[in-house]
Formats: sequence, C-alpha cells, structure tokens
Amino acid sequence: MKRNIFWIFIAVLSLLNTACMDDFGNINDDPNKVPEVDPGYLLTRVWMRYNGSPHEEHRGNLLMSGPLSGIMSSSYFTGQGYNGNVDSYNEAKMLEMYNDAIRNGVEMLYILKEDKSQDNTAKYAIGTIVMQFAFQRVTDLYGDIPYHEGGLGYREGILYPQYDSQEDIYKSSVDSLKKYRDVLLDTESAPFSTTNDIIFGGIGNGNERKEAWAKLANSLILRMGMRAVEGDANWAQQTVEEAAAHQAGFITSVSIDDAAIMPTGLVGGDWGMIVNGAGSVLSGTGGRIFVGEEWLRMAQENRDPRIFYTAAQGYVDGSDLKAWTGQKYFNAFEQAARTGEPWKPVTFSTFKSGGGEDNFAARGLMLVNIFNEDGEPIQEKVVGQWFIDADTTNVYNEYLTAAAINPETIGNREAPIVVFGGDESYYILAEAALRGWSVPGDANSNLQKAIEISLNKYPELYNFGTSASTYLGKQSAFEGETLTYEGLTQDYLDLVMSEDVDLELVWRERWKSCLTAQGAYEAYALWNRTNLEVVPVGLPRPGTSTMELPVYKAEDLVLENLEFGVPVATSEYASVPFHNGGDTEGWRPRRINYPNAERTNNPDHVEAAMQNQISEYGQVGSGSHFITTYMWISKKD
Repeated sequence: MKRNIFWIFIAVLSLLNTACMDDFGNINDDPNKVPEVDPGYLLTRVWMRYNGSPHEEHRGNLLMSGPLSGIMSSSYFTGQGYNGNVDSYNEAKMLEMYNDAIRNGVEMLYILKEDKSQDNTAKYAIGTIVMQFAFQRVTDLYGDIPYHEGGLGYREGILYPQYDSQEDIYKSSVDSLKKYRDVLLDTESAPFSTTNDIIFGGIGNGNERKEAWAKLANSLILRMGMRAVEGDANWAQQTVEEAAAHQAGFITSVSIDDAAIMPTGLVGGDWGMIVNGAGSVLSGTGGRIFVGEEWLRMAQENRDPRIFYTAAQGYVDGSDLKAWTGQKYFNAFEQAARTGEPWKPVTFSTFKSGGGEDNFAARGLMLVNIFNEDGEPIQEKVVGQWFIDADTTNVYNEYLTAAAINPETIGNREAPIVVFGGDESYYILAEAALRGWSVPGDANSNLQKAIEISLNKYPELYNFGTSASTYLGKQSAFEGETLTYEGLTQDYLDLVMSEDVDLELVWRERWKSCLTAQGAYEAYALWNRTNLEVVPVGLPRPGTSTMELPVYKAEDLVLENLEFGVPVATSEYASVPFHNGGDTEGWRPRRINYPNAERTNNPDHVEAAMQNQISEYGQVGSGSHFITTYMWISKKD
C-alpha cells in the first residue's frame, strides 16, 4: 500500500540528483527555455530538503530548537548557552531551505504554470501547499523572512529579496492554503503521479490523493491559526473555526493512509537525503543529544510508557550509537536527584547542560575529591559521561551515563517523519474548545484522543529493534509483575484525564508528544507562543551562572557500597560554572539569528527586518541581542 511508494521514491532518486539538478542551472540561465525537468522530481526534492541532511538537522533542529524548547539537551552550548553569534549553527537550516527547497519549489511552480500541454491545476495546488510547509518551518525559526520574493532570484532576478513580516507570511500562507485546498476538491485535473508523491502517492486513485492533500492543507491551517493566537486572536479564532468545520476534514490518526508521513531509508547513505536527517545524527556518536530533563522527569513521575521508546543509555559501536540494554539494575521510573540534592544512582538521568564556562558544567552529576596520603586534595573531578564505556561489564557505567535519545527507535536513520499527525489536530481542537471557540468535540474528549494517538504512535511508527521491549521487560522484572505498553497507556490516560483540563495541561501534553527526531521544531514554536513551564528546574534564570553539585570523597562512592535509587549522603556542596548568560544575559532566545551570509549579501533588507521586529514586538526582559526579540507568534510577558 502506501509504504510501497518508498521504493518508487528510491527508483527516482538518481534521476533527481542527476538529470534534475544538471538541467536546473541551464534552465535558470535561460528562463525562456522549454522546461526539461519533470516538476514531479522537484516536488520530491522539496520534501527531501524539508527533511534535511544531518548537517542542518543537527544544527537547526537538535542543537537549537531541541534545547531551546527544553525537550532535548545537548553537550553543545550553542542553543542552550543562548549564543547568537555562532553562525555555523544559525545559518544551516535557513540557507539550505532557500538554496534548495524553496528554490526548487519555486521552479516547480513556474514549470507547472508555463506548461500548456496539460491541465496542471491539481499539481500546482499541491506544489503550493508543500511550499507553505517550507516557509512555515523557516519563519517559525527566524521570524520575518523573504516570502513573496523568496526563491525568485533565478526566474525574476530578485537576488536580494525583501523580508515580509511574520504576520503577513502567516496570513498570506493561510489564504493560499484555503484557495488551493478548495481547488483540489473541485478540479478534475490529475495530481502528481504515484512516483513523485512520497506523502500520499500510495493512497487509492487520483481523486483520493487530491482529497488527502486538501485535508493536509486544512490541517496546516489549523496549526497556523492556533499558532497565531498571541499575534491576532480574532484572526486565529476565525481561521481555526473555519478549518475545523470545512468539508476537507483534518488528519485524525497516524495511520499511513491518513496522516502525512514521509518515508525514509538507508539507500544512499547518511548523506543520500533519504535517511531521516535528524535520526542519522542521533544514531551516530557525534550528536550527543539527550532527553530533556523535564520531559524525562514528567515521564518518570507519571509512568509514561513512551519512556521506553524515547530514552536509552547509549554505547558506541564503531561509528554508530546503539541502545544499551545490559543494565544490572533497571528502573526507568526512578528519578535522578535535583540540582542541590545528594546524588543517587539511577538508570535514566540527564546531565546539567546549560552553556557553562567550561566543559565540566555540561555533565556534572557530582564533584569527587581525591586525596593523597596526607589527606590533601590532589584532584577534583566532575563526574558524568555521555555514553557507556567500552567496558560494558562495569556496572558503574549505569550510574554515570545520561539518557540519550534512543538511537534505535525515534532516533533511527529510518524513522518515518510525521509531517502532520492526528494527535496534533486534536491538541489544537482541545485548546480551541477551552478558549470557547466553535469546534467539534469538547476539551476533554479532544485531549483524550490526542493523548491516545500520541502514546500509540511510538510503537506504531518507531518499533525498530528490541530495546523498547527489552526495557519494558526489565521494568516488569523490577516491579515483579508483567507490564504491557497497552496497560501503561491506559494508566497514563486515566491519570492525566483525572486532572482539571486547562490550557497548561493541553500545552504540556502536546509538548510531550513532540519528542521525536524532528519534533523539536514544533516544540520550540509551541513554547514560543505559550511560555510553557518546561524549562528544567536549576537551569539559569537571568543573573545566575553557577549550580550546586554535591561533593564526595572517592571512598564514598565505592561501587559495592552503593544502593540503587538511594541518595549518597553528603553535607558538602560546591558552586561550579553552569551558565554564563551567553549573548543574551541569560534570557532565553525567541528565535535563531539570521545567517551572516544574508546579513552581508542582503544587508538593507535584513537590517530593516531586524529593526522593524525590535520596534514592533520588543525584546525579552532586558535582552539586547537580536535573538531575544519576540516574534509575532510569541507570547509576551
């Protein structure tokens, strides 16, 4: 069925990377030349670059969006260190999207429009919808960006495009989505072929594919409408209500016959653009990306079954990172000590990683003093490690290794990419109902559907390898009874739905659902518009730069004397470097900085965009760096 499209996708890849790209330069040199590139190949290319290679996914997604949203942590200090001047991290996603995805998308639309040999109405509508996903990803990271003139350098000679306001981008994008959603429901023309449509190419006939695209467009309208609630509440309400009632419907599941899911695979290698770009980083040893502290703590506190698919202690196998399952002691739900508390040995913990003044700040669990025979300290060591040592028989590894994003499941190179799933639809509807808007269902029923879909999508989409089932089996052994994912799911649902359903609860559950390889983009946008309290306790507030670590003597930590899950007593604590405030004086950034290349090549428009946003929206607290400037979608307080 739909998954068969992956193999068709593989078959056209070589054409896309050779014929398509070889002709592209010639076409742009001579805009009057009859197009030789199949626009269907360009459609595929746009999705491939929306996915992204490991290069930009490591930077824009895992090192910036993940830590800034709190859903991930990292050993790199750029994002969570609030550093706005590290251009190699800032520029990756924006430049790649404009240089490739948006450029090729614009060319696709020009070819379709100029081709008079057939009715391309449906293809043009689908291509325009895809472009809205591309622009939305960039504006949610950078704020004001080129939209109306974006990608027109080759066709219209606009090499230095004007920047459009985020408000204009959102409203223009929704207008386009509405227009072409409706076109798809009316036109008799054919959509893209099965070969080129990697999202819905495996669904039924041409009419069914057009309906699926209309539904996806309508779902994106839901997302963009709700995301604009802080910028223009009236417009947001009208937009969400219109989409919720529209005949196109919206995505209601993560089934491959309903949701917008991009297939991935290993053909072509890590840089062949078919792999999950973020998953390729998470499956390697250089990414060093970990489960965010508050996500992990909430999962442990609430016995969230997703923990078995999202967290792992990693071990290095050549150039690969793998999920280690050799723990002697295992309790996924035992929480690590908080900052300023005595350290205790547990299975899954996160390091304090906040962009400190030295590397010790990134992985501090405890401070250990080693003394000479005269009782004088000769070495002071901050203890903690990223991955299991080569000696996997050393039980001490279990206690000092952070909970990585599971490289076998959600961090797999072949993990499918959920462009839009049904859980997101119902989280939006739950929030809309709480706001008193006219949408199907009430807040409770919509929230319950959203959580059910979110919990079930992990075994449905990310059930690679054996680590998740092994961890669940170990948990069963620890508790002395057989646990099932289904049973834990029901327990979790019962627990959450016993609370009073309010906006904070809906936001928090939606934020939790974003923990996938590519979900950090959505988590960051969600945090930006809600100020959801998911910043880990102990992470810096403005003006702080140290954290308290418990101090031990080496003999206090003899392995044989440690008891799993029991704090090791100490009365001594040391303040160690934790966060130097970065470039923002400790204020959490609301955006990624514009690339230096764009500032150099298009300085007038970039400077105007920066000044317009600063004057229009203001900056966080006393922040003075541009990355502390609110976006139109930001919640300002």
